[in-house]
This record gives sequence, C-alpha cells and structure tokens, in this order.
Amino acid sequence: TSSSLKQKQPPKTRILPRGKLLINGGDLAYPDPTPESYEKRFFRTFEDALPPPPSFRREHISIRKPALPVKGWDNNTDDDDEARKGRDDCVDGDNGYHRLSIYRGPCAFLIPGNHDWFDGLSTYTRYILSRDWLGGWLMPQRTSYFALKLPQRWWLLGFDLALDDDINIEQFHFFASLAENHMKAGDAAIVVSHVPHWVVNEYENHSNDSERESNLTELVRTHLKGKVKLRLAGDLHHYTRHVPLFPTTKPAAPGMGKVKRGNTAGENPPTLIVAGGGGAFLHPTHCFQDRIKVGEDDYSRVCAYPNAKVSRRLSWLNLWQFRWRNWRFDVLWAVTHFGICSSLFPLCGVYDDYLEFNPNHNLGYLLLWVFRRVGLLFAQIFVSGRISLLFTLIMTGIAYTFTDSSNLKWKTHLGWSLAHAFTHISSALICILFLECMAEFVVNEGLVVTQNVGGATNAQSCGTGLATSIYDEYTIHFSHTLEDFNIQMLNATNTTLFRDPPDLFPSCRFDERLYSMASETFSWVYHEAPFLKATLTVFDLLGIIGSTHVDMCDVLCSGGVECTYSNDFLRYQQLDRVTILKYLAAISLYFVIFAVPIAGNIFGTWLAVTLNVFNCQYDEGFSVSPTS
Repeated sequence: TSSSLKQKQPPKTRILPRGKLLINGGDLAYPDPTPESYEKRFFRTFEDALPPPPSFRREHISIRKPALPVKGWDNNTDDDDEARKGRDDCVDGDNGYHRLSIYRGPCAFLIPGNHDWFDGLSTYTRYILSRDWLGGWLMPQRTSYFALKLPQRWWLLGFDLALDDDINIEQFHFFASLAENHMKAGDAAIVVSHVPHWVVNEYENHSNDSERESNLTELVRTHLKGKVKLRLAGDLHHYTRHVPLFPTTKPAAPGMGKVKRGNTAGENPPTLIVAGGGGAFLHPTHCFQDRIKVGEDDYSRVCAYPNAKVSRRLSWLNLWQFRWRNWRFDVLWAVTHFGICSSLFPLCGVYDDYLEFNPNHNLGYLLLWVFRRVGLLFAQIFVSGRISLLFTLIMTGIAYTFTDSSNLKWKTHLGWSLAHAFTHISSALICILFLECMAEFVVNEGLVVTQNVGGATNAQSCGTGLATSIYDEYTIHFSHTLEDFNIQMLNATNTTLFRDPPDLFPSCRFDERLYSMASETFSWVYHEAPFLKATLTVFDLLGIIGSTHVDMCDVLCSGGVECTYSNDFLRYQQLDRVTILKYLAAISLYFVIFAVPIAGNIFGTWLAVTLNVFNCQYDEGFSVSPTS
C-alpha cells in the first residue's frame, strides 16, 4: 500500500548551519594548566575538528586582534554595504572589533576557570590571549572577560571570577560603563561565569555567604537591573536547569487569582543553567537539591542530565567497579595497609592460639576469635607500635580530611570518617592474622620443610623444601645436559678451528676471544656461582616465609616468653636484619595480593554509601583517580 511505502522511506536529512559563536566556560585544560595539557587536550581537539588557516604558527604572539583579514583564506570577509552597517554597533569603537561584522567564519570566546588560575593565568594568557586561532575558530578577545552584542537586542557577558569567586573592580567598571553607554532599556543579557554558585553555595551550606560574587551581585542588582534573563555556568560536569518559582497573590475578586510573574520587587529572576558536560568526567546530580534559594528568590530544578535516578544507579556501581577503574590506587593501599601491620610481624604461635580457641573450626567461634584478636592487635599498635602507629594515624587523618563535610553535621562527619578508617585498619589486621596462620600451618603440616643447621640468627641457616626439591630434580634429570654442553664449549676452544694460522684475519681472532669469554662465563655461573639454586629459592616464597618465621620466633619466644600478640623490643633487636628483610619482603607479596582488593572494595563501598545515603562526595563520585 502507499502508506507502507511511505513508512519504509528513509527520513530526510536536515543539515543545520554551523554555529558562528563558540563560548567556553573555563577549565580549558584539566586538571593542570600546563602547556602540554593546553596543546594536547585542548588545542589539538579543536584543530582535528576544524583546522586553522595555513598562516597559523604555534609560536606566533598576536599583537593585533582580531587577526583579519585571514592570510591564506580567500573570501573570508564580506565587505558589502549590509555588512558595514554592523560596524556602528561595535562596543569598543575603533579598536578593530568592527572587522568581526564582516568575518564569515566562526569565532570563539573563552573565560578562565579555577584550574586555569592555578598558575596565575600565565598559560591562559600565553595560549588564549596571545593566540589568534583555536583550530579554525578565530579568538578575538584580549582580556579574560568580554561582552558580545547578539541579535534581537541580546547581550552575552563573560565574567572572570578568578580564585576569589568574584569579579574585580576593573571588570565592574567595564560592565557598568557598558550598561550605561551601550545597553538600552528592554535589552536582555546572558551572564556567563565559571562556577554555578547558586547550587554550590546551597550544597556547601553557604547560601547566606555574602562574600561570594558580592561585586557581581551588586552589578546585576544595580547597573544590569532587569536585564539578566539567563545565567550560564559550568565547573560541575553535568547539565541542570533551575527556573524561578513565582509567588501567588491573593485574588482581589472571585476568579482573579493568577500566578504573579516576578518576585516581590516586581522583577523576573533569571533562569539558571549549569552546562558542564564537556568536563573530564561526569558529576552526579542527585547530590544537589531540587529546590534552592538564590537571594530572595526560590528556584526549582526542572531538568537534569543524568537524572536523579540514573545518577544514583551510577553511584552504586562504585561497589564493584571502583577498583578496576582506579587501579592506580593499589599502590596507596599496599603501602598504607602493610605499614599498619609492619610493627606486628611475626605473630608467633597464632595458629596454635586459634586451634586452642576453636578446635572444631566452628564458623561462629572463628568470627569471634578474629574479632577479639583484631582488638588485641589494634591495642598493641597504640601500646608498642612505631611504624604501625604512624601509618594508623595517617590512615585516620586521610579518611577524615577526605570525607566531604558539606551536607554532614560535625558529629556525623567525624563518626563516618572514623568508621571508614577503622574498616581499613581492621581489614589490614585480618590479613596479617590470616597470613601468619597460613605461615605456621604450612610448617606444622610439613608442607614446607625447614631445618635449623647453624643458629637462629644466621640468615643462611635454613634450607627450604620446595627450592631444594626442585633443585634436586634438576640435578638428577637435567644437569648432565648442561654439563655436556659446557664440556663441548671448552673442547671447542682447543680445536683446530680456533688455532691461529698465519693468514687469520683480526676479525676472526676477535670472534675467538668473544667465544672464549662466553664459555668461561657460562662455566663460572654453572660451577662456581649457585645461580640456579638461588633463583629457585627466590620463587619459593612459602619456604622463605616458613624458615624465617621459625628463626624469628625462636629468638622472640625463647625462655617461654609470651610473644604472640606482643614482641619484646630488646629481643627484636637481636634478630638478624637480613632475616627480617627476607621475611618482610616475602610475606609482603602475599599480603598485597590479599589486602589490596579488600581495601579497594572497602573504599568503593564507602563511596557508594556516602553518595546515596549522605548525598556527599559528588566530586569523587564518578572520577576518583590520581590521573583522571
């Protein structure tokens, strides 16, 4: 039928015109404003989308803006009579900006953000104010703030809030003069700034803070009174739109009750938009309130991307996705958790203590034993721990300072951060209990053969079963192969092949010497140096742990002294340092394997709960990483 044929036809493609104006709201290179970040993360992106003109040079410093006409591009200006009419509307008179009215290409204007101010705006000045091109977009601006006259009596005002969260007096004078001399009654303005203080102040409980944007607020209240219809900002990496809630008035007569447009002063508050979707990562939206108050005006959020439901669902993904997305944190977990336990090694007799407490391996008694022993180890850290106490305090301090206190009372903030720190400390102590039990289990069950042949303090006194067994197997079945190969190499040097005939070239003599050196080196490694057995011993970590554990406990527990959960410092000083280093190096590898995944999942769980229960940590919600 004709109707079905119409449905099968592909939809028509509509090509929209290219935008003539590009506005960037700051944080041009995230997170640091270095020249490398500006070039690789910012300029190259726009250059791939629209290349600059052939005359563009990266080293060029512009002394005349706007750089029109463009060298190397034909027909880039339109100098007819209609275009000349726009010159009279230029704000800055004869400063050269009148040429923009006849320029056919797109332009870009950019305000700096807080990350651009980290170096005092030096990189922004060099790459934005001293260059003419952002890819194929012309950059005409000479200062970090600007004013653009748009069609239909609209103005776009770009403000630089710097690191003070406010405009300076120079900007105040500029925009006040603009409003007095160029803006007319009935004109409308769009205010562009970097930080959306209307939601940030509410989140940080600074809604009554009069110091933030005080100059900008005074400018809008007086010189721009009634003209600001829209406020646009970024910084938060999502999209939201808040519209004012207008109060209703009591009806003067039946049927006359209507919504009053404007606030109590008869003005129409501006719509507030956060459009930071171009950020390096996504920020959740559910952490911010739907209803906010800006000055005397009430606002309601009518749109958000992602919406609150999706934002919460993404937050819960931290439960199992945090660690593999932020694997660089593994180094932090490994160092801090092993540091927490470093003063507690070794736990001599811990496996016997467990068997005495729970001989039937009951799960309930196992949990009770772990709970009690973790408490004993935690107390031992504060009683006699040195390095462990230091790392415990560091972990607690990091947890406290990292916890966002914006939406939390101080008691909740303190309790939640301490709970986070104690969970990490407890997980580290559980790992040391498990590993020390395993070390004594493999020795007691004969899985690792240890023998004391020369004294407990001698680091070379213990042989390990696995390395010895593998080396013995090698000696019986494979050593003769290498022995025959070594004999052949030695005999080869004595054959007539390497004798010195009168006509032997110098290069051949060099090859003979090189071959002889290789043979002698192989013979020394095979016969003199215990290379193979030492290599096998390195891989026999269980044997090293078991042997050194027995040696250390013989010293620490000599004379029947109780040393399971407390070590005598003077006895500890009698241990050979090589033995201690071998033990810590071997057991640290197993410790990291167990502790790091647990620590990563603890942090991911804490982050997910904080985001969805307390509505905090929005900045780390989807982005926690050393190099985001």
